[in-house]
Parts: sequence; structure tokens; C-alpha cells
Amino acid sequence: MKYTEINISKKMIGENYLIYDWHETGNEINIYVKSQTHQDKCPKCGRTSSRYHATYKRIIQSVPIRLKTTYIRKTAYKYRCENEKCNQKIFMEELTFAGSCQTRTRELTSLILAVSIFLSSEGASRVFRYMGVKVSGDTILRLYDRMTIEDEAEIEAVGIDDVALSKGRKYATAIYDMNDHHMVALLEGRETDTAKEWLKSHKKIKTVARDRAGPYASTINEILPDCMQVADRFHLIANLIEKMRVIFKAEIPNEILIRGKEILDNPPEKSRVLVISPNSKTLDKYHYDNEIPIDSTRENFPLMLGLRKYILR
Repeated sequence: MKYTEINISKKMIGENYLIYDWHETGNEINIYVKSQTHQDKCPKCGRTSSRYHATYKRIIQSVPIRLKTTYIRKTAYKYRCENEKCNQKIFMEELTFAGSCQTRTRELTSLILAVSIFLSSEGASRVFRYMGVKVSGDTILRLYDRMTIEDEAEIEAVGIDDVALSKGRKYATAIYDMNDHHMVALLEGRETDTAKEWLKSHKKIKTVARDRAGPYASTINEILPDCMQVADRFHLIANLIEKMRVIFKAEIPNEILIRGKEILDNPPEKSRVLVISPNSKTLDKYHYDNEIPIDSTRENFPLMLGLRKYILR
């Protein structure tokens, strides 16, 4: 046999689930899924239970397939905790591709947030409609409102810079982890007092990458005197480009005269051009024949006549 069958269930939603049916209409795809495992851990005590309590249906919107709205219809389970001392008597099966009570997969939520960064919520909603994703502008706003940035007290190397939330009106201070470049804090405003309070609770920081502005430097020196401060790559390149622009402006002349492939040291001499006034009789001494041009055989006579009419027109 030349070809090997691929387990689509494992590739799409993970090895613990089985796709047992697939229904497709003109603009919608429904994928029917059930779990292959028959046990789960209690979210409160952590004890594994295989004691069924009930089953229920979940409809979860997924990333669209062929620009059609795609739903995963999951037969989910409820388990009874077997730990008599646990207060969580009944718990629901935890899915790897969607959180509890969520109506979208984690992949679809990530796609919505990624596209919405560059568009308004209503604009993103219209774009998603053409892609086969059903999501409203209000839902996108609620997704952003639920986002949280996890602070890390053990972080040792950060980058700090101000960012514009609304150009010219509202600013914030962004702090990034220099190891994997994810954001660890977004502080309100760009005043040094806000950054100072944050630095006081992160005494383990050893390296800070920042711009060359003085306020951040003085704040870091005050709170973390032993911390090494470095200029970040963006501002280094920006400063280098600005310095090169000044050098080029001083060294390169305003005008470069080129004739053919030769660069001239001095401007070329101006050639004199004879200017004749329309009322001048200078051309009277020249003989000018205004007849229609023809050859000796007169074969080109119609062609030249038509050309003359075109020119006169």
C-alpha cells in the first residue's frame, strides 16, 4: 500500500477525541465529536474520577473550514467526584480545545484577537463575516475586556518604553520580558512615578533595556542602583540613522551635476539660443515652400495629404 491513512481527529482536536460524523451544508459545517477517555480530574481536589453523572451537548464554534461557519458538536460528560471529603460533588469534563462555558475554541479566539488589533471591533466583525466566523463587535470588545497581563515577580531582564494608546492623547508604559519578548505589565500613563512603584516590587531585575530619555534612567538608578541599563535596538538604530542624516547633509552638496556618465565639477556653460519674435522679419530671407510634399511618382500623395490634414487639425 503506497499511502498511509491519517488520523484527522488527532490532527484537528487532539488524540483524546474522536470525530464520528461530519455534516456540511451550503454555508455551515458541523463536526460531531466525543471523548475517547472515560475519566477526568476533579478541578477542586485533583482526584481522578471515572464515575459518570450525566452527558450534555456543547456547540463550540471553531476556525472556519473553506470559509464556512464551522461548529464542533461535542458530547461532553459530567462526573461525580469520588472523594467524599470534597465539596465539588459534580464536575464537568475539561476540554483541551475550549474552556468551560466557552462557545468558541481557543484557536478561534486567538484569531479574533489577532485580527482585531489592526481594525475596529465593528470592522473586524464585518471581515470575519466574510471569512465564515460569526462574532459581533460587542463580543470582540468583551474579549479584550477579559484579557489580563500576568505579572512575574521573578523576572530579571525587562524592556521599558512608553506606548500610545490614543495618539497624542493617552499614553501608557509597557514593560516586556527580554527573554521571550512578551508583555508583563502595562502601566497607566508614562510618568516615572508609575514605573517607580512597579520597580519597587521587582527587586530581582538585573538588566533594563530602555530609550535614551533621562526620566527612565533616573528612576531606575533610584530604585535599582545595581541594575545594568542598556539602550534598546530600536532607539540605537533610530539614533544612528539620524546621525547619518546629519553627516550626509553636511558632506553631500545640494546639487550634483551629471552629464552622460560624468559628474561635473563645475556647472556647464549655457548655450545661446536664437529667439525670434513672431513679428520679426528675420525668416523672410529664407525660402519656404508650403506645398503638399509628394514624391516624383505621386504615389504618396494621398498619404501625405491625410497627414497634413491631421497636423493642421
